[in-house]
Amino acid sequence: MLHTKVKEELVEEGVTSGVEQEEETFKSHEPFDPASISLSSKVVALDTVLRRIRNGTIVLNPDFQRNYVWDSERKSLLIESMMLRIPLPMFYVSEDKDGIWEVVDGLQRLTTIRDFILGPDGDGKGFSLRGLEFWGDIFDGNNFFTIEKRAKMPRIINNIMEAELSFTIINPDTPEKVKRNIFKRINTGGMRLSSQEIRHALYQGEATELLKEMVSTTAYKKFVGKTVKDGRMAGRELVLRFLSFYLRERKSYKGDMDAFLSDTMRFVNGDLKFEDVRRIPNVKVLADFDRALERANILFGEHAFRRSKGRERKTPINKSLFDVWTYCLAKINVEWFNKIIERQGAFEAAYYALLENDSDFSDSIGRYGGDLAGVRYRFDRIISLLRSIKND
Repeated sequence: MLHTKVKEELVEEGVTSGVEQEEETFKSHEPFDPASISLSSKVVALDTVLRRIRNGTIVLNPDFQRNYVWDSERKSLLIESMMLRIPLPMFYVSEDKDGIWEVVDGLQRLTTIRDFILGPDGDGKGFSLRGLEFWGDIFDGNNFFTIEKRAKMPRIINNIMEAELSFTIINPDTPEKVKRNIFKRINTGGMRLSSQEIRHALYQGEATELLKEMVSTTAYKKFVGKTVKDGRMAGRELVLRFLSFYLRERKSYKGDMDAFLSDTMRFVNGDLKFEDVRRIPNVKVLADFDRALERANILFGEHAFRRSKGRERKTPINKSLFDVWTYCLAKINVEWFNKIIERQGAFEAAYYALLENDSDFSDSIGRYGGDLAGVRYRFDRIISLLRSIKND
């Protein structure tokens, strides 16, 4: 069976993630009430920005956009702009209910300012300037500490420290869906942000810690992590799909994958409650997740969660096959799984017939993977297959 049309997501230009590209679930044409957008603008003195960075009320998350770090020349040119009193472009942040700012656009600029003025130890001994366009002869090779110590340079230091930064703030009363939409529209740093990068930035807390732990388990690294690059959080989106169906059950899915996954993170963080959904301890979540991965490896080997099989070349991991199989294999009991092993030949024949000959199933893991009908169809068909093996 050929899989020539399967495309992979990218972690950076020209580098694939190992995960099959799925139809974009974030629809830019989706309407929302303009009145629900709550934005405000504010000019903030650099001293205040540095204070916020020090006390953690501006989050410069090291996991976020870590592949898009500026080189020393680009960082130096930004500092030179401040030395020349050239206004910096607008910064965009999202404010949560506790007043903490998550950077939407401007992360590299703020990180550069922090690294130059504060340095790793807060003493001004950060990176040294390189490749300045106008003042290279004077300041190349100097860091903030050495410039500040030069008696004739107070004007330069004042130019930097008296800078005023303009912020547009997405206020916390903005609906989550609208907030994610704004986040995606205005971010201009590096490659366009993935949906999981946006969720990671907006919903920091126990959810991001749990996802990080899930992509660090021995089973994940052994069976999935070797072929999935998590640089743009492709791996964390996979495990979040498992977590969402595992915690909330497939019947709670309403047809919007982005909202489904985002709400699961808010639920894990304790910011959202669902009727009849209970919080399962992380220890059990991790144990069930690992068991599902180990069972998938027993059944499918290196082709687990992929469209390929046997001696075929491995295709990328398919998100829909990942969510349906990890969910099912985490839920069935030992006796049921053993029955599948006893009848593995019949199981494989039925499964690969479904995968290759049922066009509706193919759509349910492809172009309609995030649609309500697609999710229902693939879960119904896989669960029906497993029951038939169990009861035959």
